[in-house]
This record gives sequence, structure tokens and C-alpha cells, in this order.
Amino acid sequence: MAYIQNSNPFKKNGVIKTGRKKSARSIREYGHHVEGQKPGTISTHLMESDIIDNPTSTYSVWPSITTNKEGYSKQNQQEAHEAGEVYEFKSKRKAEKFAYGSWKKGKDRREAMKDYREMKRKRRKNKKK
Repeated sequence: MAYIQNSNPFKKNGVIKTGRKKSARSIREYGHHVEGQKPGTISTHLMESDIIDNPTSTYSVWPSITTNKEGYSKQNQQEAHEAGEVYEFKSKRKAEKFAYGSWKKGKDRREAMKDYREMKRKRRKNKKK
């Protein structure tokens, strides 16, 4: 019996539970400007999550767009699952940070984490009111 290696060793049942950052960096080749984003920015993923109002102990993050040479198209959670692009987390905080861009490198990561911290500050400020 020959051993056949899975094309992505991080996937299990279409969900990525380990090696998430490496996988996220490698699933997209093309980037495009997406409507609603800051002018001059190029996006490859635009991650979304099911963090809000999630009663389970696992949280999912997935790319809300899919890209190719011509442009981008919207992608929902079911389509992302079929494409094997759903990332699963046990920690709400880790899932939220991943959705904001903790998987990125260098300057892009610093900017993403700055946006994440700003969002957290605004959330805390609104809770106090």
C-alpha cells in the first residue's frame, strides 16, 4: 500500500487547525484593491470570523474574498470550507487576532495589530458608557 501525502498537511476535514499562519500566507497568489478598503491598498484575503455570538468553544476564521488574475469575488464560509480555507481556533482572542492579520509578516503585521489594538480600545471605551 502506497502512502499518499495530503496536498496540505495542515488540513483535517477541510479545516486548518495547525500551521495556520504558513497556510494563510501561501493560499493566495494575487491581490487586488477591494471596494470599501482604504485607497491604495491591495488585499488577498480579508478575513472574517464567527466570533460574535458564537456559543461553541471553537471559532472559525475564513477569507471573505477569493482572488485570481482578473480580480476578486466574494466568498462565504461554506465556499471557504469547500475550498479548504477555514481556520479553526479554540481561543476567541487568537481567532480575532488572526482575522485582523496576525498571520502577516513585517510592516503589514504591525499595521494589522495596530488596527486590532485600536478596535479593542474602542470596544472597551464603549463598554464603559
